[in-house]
Amino acid sequence: MITIDLSFWAELISVLILMVVLNSILFKPVRRQLEERQAKMAAIEADADKFERNAAELLANYDRKLADARAQGKSELEKLKGEAREEERQLLDAAMKEAEAKKSELMSELSGQIEAAKKELQAQSEAFAVEIAQKLLGRAV
Repeated sequence: MITIDLSFWAELISVLILMVVLNSILFKPVRRQLEERQAKMAAIEADADKFERNAAELLANYDRKLADARAQGKSELEKLKGEAREEERQLLDAAMKEAEAKKSELMSELSGQIEAAKKELQAQSEAFAVEIAQKLLGRAV
């Protein structure tokens, strides 16, 4: 059977003193360290979430700018292609006009040469006719 005497009260007081001492020396600092650690972890998690949101925002911004740049590049390419086609058409027109002018010049030169040859042949045709007649007849005409 348990008897409550002086030793019981002494043990009870020593346990209470031990609890107070251990609480102030061991439990409070450990709890404080745990709370600080939890606060640091919460701050780190908040920073990580913030950085993750920032990274997602930057990635979306990058993708948007990249799409804009591609669209702008495509429109610039189409513009340059149009300008190149126009310049090609102008060069072809100029070449065709030059070729046509050269052709006209050559045709007029050729027709001039033909006319000159015709006149020369007409002038010589009488002499050729007399010469042929003399050869055929065998005497001077």
